[in-house]
Amino acid sequence: MIDKDPKIQHRIDMDLLSRAKTGVVVYGFMLPVVFWPFDFYILQPILSTVFALSMLFISILRWGHYAITKPLYQYSVKLWRTSFYFLSLCHASILSTFFVFSIFDERFTAILHITMLAIGGISSGALVALIPRIRFALVNLSVLLIPSIVTGIIISEKFAFAVMLAVFFGYIAMIGVRSSKEYNRSFAIELILDEQKNELERFSKIDALTNIYNRGYFNIELEKQWEYASRLKLRLSLLLIDVDHFKAFNDNYGHLLGDACLVHIATIINQVGKRGTDLAARFGGEEFVLLILENEGKEAEKVAEVLRQKIESSPFKVDDKLFPVSVSIGVSSIQPSHKMDSRRLIEQADSALYQAKQQGRNLVIVHSN
Repeated sequence: MIDKDPKIQHRIDMDLLSRAKTGVVVYGFMLPVVFWPFDFYILQPILSTVFALSMLFISILRWGHYAITKPLYQYSVKLWRTSFYFLSLCHASILSTFFVFSIFDERFTAILHITMLAIGGISSGALVALIPRIRFALVNLSVLLIPSIVTGIIISEKFAFAVMLAVFFGYIAMIGVRSSKEYNRSFAIELILDEQKNELERFSKIDALTNIYNRGYFNIELEKQWEYASRLKLRLSLLLIDVDHFKAFNDNYGHLLGDACLVHIATIINQVGKRGTDLAARFGGEEFVLLILENEGKEAEKVAEVLRQKIESSPFKVDDKLFPVSVSIGVSSIQPSHKMDSRRLIEQADSALYQAKQQGRNLVIVHSN
């Protein structure tokens, strides 16, 4: 799951980038800090300048890469990763060359011990920063240390350094692998918690029986759409839908069939309210609502009639038995303003629904303002 999901991979890449930022700054100014206390820049001005400027130049490039991360990642994930890996390995290669010179070249004897300390610190820091991509972290570690280990083995008097570096390499590589497993495990736990949170949020706004939105979520969205319509001078319409003679249906056929009937009707309402801004919800008991955002206020009545006819022409079927079902619908349409209460929309739809029931049911009545 972690390996295949693009969103998860994006989060890991951005975490990798964030972890590497501190190292990019440190690398840009680290060598002058190493050279200065031992007057190495005076003893070897050319070498000092070449190494220091090379590290600073790559740091500048990496900051440029960081600055264009968003458009570059959107353009090509592969290109973003390749450039990140390449620039990271450039830093590692320069440092590795510097480490080898410190062991092999007598001109670096004055800073050998401080260099050995730098090797340990840089290698550990780089491994920790690159933990999200452990394979690359081990490659980077190898570029940093293996050339120095090989050089120390070749030069007999530096063999002890080589052994020490080899042991250190193996030790922090094992720590890195273990840390990577812990990172992936914690990441997986975080994903599970996110999924559970999303599931709880979904349950908090979905009606358990009909699987459409519940009254609580409708109330929240009504206020949002009321504000939106008020700002853009749009009309907001509400269909209040009531299942005709539902109590008698429950009494005759039982509550289980009654529940299945409500699911059947909710499915049809959801199909009719198919626009992105339409909101179908169970209002309570056998009542449903369909909230419609529109430009002129004429569409709601048409939608209500289509819905009424579709429910009427779609009998509820159980065990090859057909049960005719009909609904009464009250429609209200208002252009919201900040001076009006959103409950007015519900009250008008409820009034229209009452008239539909009084006039014989299976009707659409539009509230007249």
